Amino acid sequence: MATGLVLLGTAGAPMPVAGRGGISSALIVDGRVFVIDCGRGSPSAFAAAGLDFTRLEAVFITHLHADHVGDLPGMILYPWGVRVGEIGPLCVYGPPRPRTLPAGDAIFYRQTVISPELPAPGTADLVGHILAGYAYHLNVMPLDSYMPDPGALVRGIDVAAEPGTEDTAPDPVVVVEDAGVRVTAVAVTHGRAVPALAYRFDTADGSVVFSGDTSVNENLIALAQGADILVHQVADLSYLRRHGMDDAEVARMAALHTDVSQVGSVAERAGARELILNHYLPADPEAITDAAWADRAGKGFSGTATAGHDGVRRTLAARA
Repeated sequence: MATGLVLLGTAGAPMPVAGRGGISSALIVDGRVFVIDCGRGSPSAFAAAGLDFTRLEAVFITHLHADHVGDLPGMILYPWGVRVGEIGPLCVYGPPRPRTLPAGDAIFYRQTVISPELPAPGTADLVGHILAGYAYHLNVMPLDSYMPDPGALVRGIDVAAEPGTEDTAPDPVVVVEDAGVRVTAVAVTHGRAVPALAYRFDTADGSVVFSGDTSVNENLIALAQGADILVHQVADLSYLRRHGMDDAEVARMAALHTDVSQVGSVAERAGARELILNHYLPADPEAITDAAWADRAGKGFSGTATAGHDGVRRTLAARA
């Protein structure tokens, strides 16, 4: 038995760039496949990585920004025709509805409230809306091709992780637990995207943690204690400032993301063995070299710091 990690896409932010797919990763546990986030191009990257859609069991969404869920419809719908026989519904786990729609301020505010009857849907709502939006395809395609029952295609499941307080970190929420894998989640801090989640996967071979998008967060550090691999998003705020962001925008980014100068300390405090960077801001691979990312991220970290890129793989084998 072995546990494998593949980075399917490593770009942060919705705007497509050449050279990096949208944020998405896959974890393979004894042949079972789990996807973490579904950014731009993730179904194609899944296929290009040689992964089998008939072995895809679940998708774990860290938060509901478009760069993390933009290709969730494709991940659900494109392999519909092969999900036959004993394959159960694809489970999509992610944040629930927030308690309130966050407010803006004098600088950052919304002009129009979209879907005022449900302005902040959760993961289960999103999956339901995807099925409703593609009702024509789902209702008509079975008339021309043998297709499985679309009513058994997918299930959206909300993960209720509480943020905790300054004095107490909440216990991780158990999302999935069976003989092969245990998945736990905590809430992290990603600006006004509340809730946002980080996930930890524990298998017989080791542990892999996905930070999701977050500023430096104590819940994440606690979740990642002793992890074999910490896959962590990263931003270079000084680069963004030099290339046009004003003070207000940079301050907003600092509340959304972990700067490259901070991420090594996060990994060190977690006691992770390897730190793999992803969800880059800036996303353009030509903006900053992998060596520069890894060098800056590795400061203050005694383990291995790796600048992840699309297609990076790791294998965890059970230790004797």
